[in-house]
Amino acid sequence: MVDVILDPQRWESLEAGDQAVIESWLVAEGDHVRAGQVLAKATLVHESVDVEAPHAGMVEQIAMPAGERFGPGHVLARLVSF
Repeated sequence: MVDVILDPQRWESLEAGDQAVIESWLVAEGDHVRAGQVLAKATLVHESVDVEAPHAGMVEQIAMPAGERFGPGHVLARLVSF
């Protein structure tokens, strides 16, 4: 199983306590995805960012619903690798 998180480098220049929000999911649980595929759109301090699949696999769980706020290191989804 692979946890999907927002790239840690995105958080480096931000202040402690800053959060992002999932705007929309572009996949559903059970979907097969390829490495690098955009899974969701998020907003981080007024900037739109893509949440990408780190590996090919199947979306086992969407852990962070659209509209929810999250911080660094939060698991957004889980993939089962092939």
